Amino acid sequence: MPKIFLKPNSPEFADATQKARPGQRTCDMPECRECAEHRAPKDRALSDYYWFCLPHVQEYNKAWDFFSGMSPVDIEHHINKSTIWDRPTRRYDNMANEKLHQRAWQTYNFTDEAPPNREQPRNTPELEAMAIMGIEPPVTPEKLKERYKTLVKKYHPDHVGPDPQAEDLLKKINMAYTILKMAYQKYEVLPER
Repeated sequence: MPKIFLKPNSPEFADATQKARPGQRTCDMPECRECAEHRAPKDRALSDYYWFCLPHVQEYNKAWDFFSGMSPVDIEHHINKSTIWDRPTRRYDNMANEKLHQRAWQTYNFTDEAPPNREQPRNTPELEAMAIMGIEPPVTPEKLKERYKTLVKKYHPDHVGPDPQAEDLLKKINMAYTILKMAYQKYEVLPER
């Protein structure tokens, strides 16, 4: 494809600009007296532009190659930079969030002191049930059943006698066993058929 070279110092170019009406931009293509409504970049920096009429801007865009004269490494570098809009990346992990939380807390409370420790253990029903049963993850059905039988034998009213605390604890153990059994069934991987 042939490239279009404009001659800003040529007589045709000067003649076109002299005949422009006041307040109206004329096409930068030599010998064209049409109104220029479309801009086209002069170089890769995209800081300076030509102004063309519609037919000439279409012709210019077909002939213009943004990457002409660049090595493949430079082209790859430009593409990689363009994916993040030529802006530096910032940390958005826990450390950045922790600093942001600390500054927000200090601003809100009008102090320079560090905020109180906000890390609290997640109290899910499954974790509470494991604490009641006295077991640690990973929990298997066999391990759960064995621990349940041991605790039931230990706190059963027939074995302990009429003890209200043991009775309450046995109710909690039964509830914990049910919660863990249901949680295991929910997340159990079913075999393929």
